[in-house]
Amino acid sequence: MPDIQQFENSSADLLRLVIETGHIGIWKLDVATGHAWRNRRHDEIFGYPDGLAEWTYEMFLDHVVEEDRARVDELQQQALEQQTEWLFDCRIVRADGVERWINAAGRPIFDDDGSITALIGNVIDITQTKRNEMRLSLVTQELNHRVRNMLTMVKALISLSGRSAKVDPAFVNALSGRVEALARTQDLLLGETDRDLGLGEILERELTAFPSLRERVDLQEDDVIVLAPKDAQAFAVIIHELITNAIKYGAFSNDAGRVAITIATTPSQARVEWRETGGPPVAEVREDGLGSNLIGRALGPSGRAQLDFHKDGLVCRIELDRERTRRRSADPVRF
Repeated sequence: MPDIQQFENSSADLLRLVIETGHIGIWKLDVATGHAWRNRRHDEIFGYPDGLAEWTYEMFLDHVVEEDRARVDELQQQALEQQTEWLFDCRIVRADGVERWINAAGRPIFDDDGSITALIGNVIDITQTKRNEMRLSLVTQELNHRVRNMLTMVKALISLSGRSAKVDPAFVNALSGRVEALARTQDLLLGETDRDLGLGEILERELTAFPSLRERVDLQEDDVIVLAPKDAQAFAVIIHELITNAIKYGAFSNDAGRVAITIATTPSQARVEWRETGGPPVAEVREDGLGSNLIGRALGPSGRAQLDFHKDGLVCRIELDRERTRRRSADPVRF
């Protein structure tokens, strides 16, 4: 059975192999003097393939591009003051004048009195990753632009076709509104790719198309429920239908009506309830109408939407199967 010394030697060899294979630069910065010990890979990242006799914090900052320098230095000062890790991405200019991206992380080392004596960490060249991210961002922006233009063209074709075919203007306006709802959700989905898309965000985006109504909506969202793009667009169409119906016939058709929206979860479902109050008495409504059918069928196999035409106000209950959603904890959100 291997003894402890053999195990320690084997672990050290394995660590060296991981560092070399991963092209990881290692450094240890003396806080008092500003001088740093490094491995060879560290110096290679900064453009010194033969290594340097010495390396200081000031030399490092000189390699950081001017636009990033103050931020990186401030993050280091915060790490020292708060005794936390020093984590950042930034651009550097190597000794040969080539600009690169690096990711660095440092952790404080303490003496017996609890004072920080050094920072120890690693640095990695992430230039190719950053280039891939930028290319993906450009492709995404172009895709969003083209899809948005296509939806705008569809809306224009609806309007032109409606005039030439003498279609009921109300139908043309309703169909155009539904296309516009898809366009707003498309902007939200592809315009902000760095974060997930929640039900509350879709609701807010749809309400921005009707700014005078914001103060008449109470939204209670204890959990952020995230949808896949296809389901998010279907949900947006349902909300658009509910808003326009409320403007024509329901709570938003007078000055006193309000809408309460609650988002809740169960082990098997995410539930959204739209409840109107204060509007005119609800007349008998054909449940086989175009709007009702669209609301009932928009989610397809992903969920269900049920309309209840109470006399004191419309209630719509939307159920989304949990396998089609993801949950993210959040503080309650209210308009």
